[in-house]
Amino acid sequence: MRSKELKEKLISYFRAGECQIESLGMEIEHFVVEKDTLKSVGYRKVEGVKEVLKALEQKGWEGQKEGGKLIGLKSSTADITLEPGGQLEIGISPQERIEDLKKIYLDFLEDIIPILEKKGYWLINLGYQLHSKIEEIDWNAKERYKIMSNYLAKTGKYAHNMMKGTAALQVALDYRDEEDFIKKFRIANTLSPVISSLLDNSPFFEGEIYEEQALRTVIWDNTDNERCGIIKEAFVDDFGYEKYAEYILSRRPILIKSKGEYIATSDQKNHEIFDKRELGTEELEHILTMVFPDVRAKQFIEIRMADSLPPEYSFAVVALWKGIFYNQEILDKVYNFIRKFSLADVLSARKEIINEGIEAYLGEYKMVEIGQKLLDWVMLSLNEDEVRYLSPLLDIINNRETLANKIKKELESRSKREVIENHILNLLIEEAN
Repeated sequence: MRSKELKEKLISYFRAGECQIESLGMEIEHFVVEKDTLKSVGYRKVEGVKEVLKALEQKGWEGQKEGGKLIGLKSSTADITLEPGGQLEIGISPQERIEDLKKIYLDFLEDIIPILEKKGYWLINLGYQLHSKIEEIDWNAKERYKIMSNYLAKTGKYAHNMMKGTAALQVALDYRDEEDFIKKFRIANTLSPVISSLLDNSPFFEGEIYEEQALRTVIWDNTDNERCGIIKEAFVDDFGYEKYAEYILSRRPILIKSKGEYIATSDQKNHEIFDKRELGTEELEHILTMVFPDVRAKQFIEIRMADSLPPEYSFAVVALWKGIFYNQEILDKVYNFIRKFSLADVLSARKEIINEGIEAYLGEYKMVEIGQKLLDWVMLSLNEDEVRYLSPLLDIINNRETLANKIKKELESRSKREVIENHILNLLIEEAN
């Protein structure tokens, strides 16, 4: 296909995603660790993650296989997938109410926690592996990860740490039309350092206390500069579907998926590959997932800066983005506010948060000050039932302390096992029952 045709195909795909419903989707990644040792539980381990998936299949989840191996599960409202180091991700299908997202997530926990308890495992929300080092963690069985690991090993010193060591919270939101897409995409990119710093939940790195801030940003900045970080095109005056299509076509996809098979593509870029072959829907949707910026587009906008967080914080983040994106007055207010920040401001802030955390500056404002502004606006946007979800974020702002820093402070007088108690989902379900 010629370059113009490729671009038009992508533009048409983004346009087909325009939606008036205003739904919310989310993906939450977790670590499975041994209770006794706090070490990561891998896919291939005897009674490991593969056996956890099999036990969930017996509870009614539908198995998903690759090469005859069970690699995921699905239900009518959610998918369970595996990240490269055996991290368990639940992707919850779009819902209009935060309460419905929460119910689906808690149903998942009710299914999986008893299985993990029998095996002596904990399910944990943290941004980075609690105890195990990267070389100690097995790769899971997905074919695509073998190709990706070989490629990314050459592009960044922390690429394998990203793949096997990190866990994240991702939120997906709708856009109504191209103008709406532009505003939301620009807002999310500009707020990247703010969200990354406020939602830092990575107190450990390679088994030791991590002394700096914003570990997730450090790792992604040392993974692959071509496909990670801030999308610079979002800051140009004529940004829109076409510019994002150009961004995608100019990236190297690492591999492509065709007729269910993965094919390594070496250093070829998307526009070179699909100049010679058909860009079908399967291939198109695949190449959109082979970039890993802080914010990316499919037929929705996916916001990816947050570490994996305890449930009450996860739903606070969903409420924050709903309050910003789904109230036109607040959306315009936030858009007018962030337009004062340049790409250079955002890139500078991303570097500064590594040392200063939420006390770092974006332009003339500290991250914690921008966080307060956003919450003040969002509380005017959400209804009374939804405002209550924001409480955990208010705690971070009011105490000027991230979850990561709170844990690091408590480690001065308590053990690792004691200070991660609020991050162990087994205990959450135990308390609920």
